[in-house]
Amino acid sequence: MQKLSLHEDVFDALKKGKLTTIRKGRRNIALGKLLFESASTKRQQIVEVVSVYYTDLANVTSEDLKNDGFEDHDDMREKMQRFYPEITLMDEVTVIKFR
Repeated sequence: MQKLSLHEDVFDALKKGKLTTIRKGRRNIALGKLLFESASTKRQQIVEVVSVYYTDLANVTSEDLKNDGFEDHDDMREKMQRFYPEITLMDEVTVIKFR
């Protein structure tokens, strides 16, 4: 089964309605089952990937920003710098939508 890691605080957001994850670069994620695993405590949750698309960070839709817990593109870039310190709005990202 395909897997992605999530930090603990991001993992907690799954229970609060998080339906999208945005990753820097082009990730090979298929539609179907995906296992999220927390980075430190090894909590796990299986979700169903329903859509994957690739775009520049600046072109991620407002809906997908909100579903990943961001207010807008600047908020997303700023918060993603925690994981990707050099990320810019021109960088390619993979947007993974799930339920």
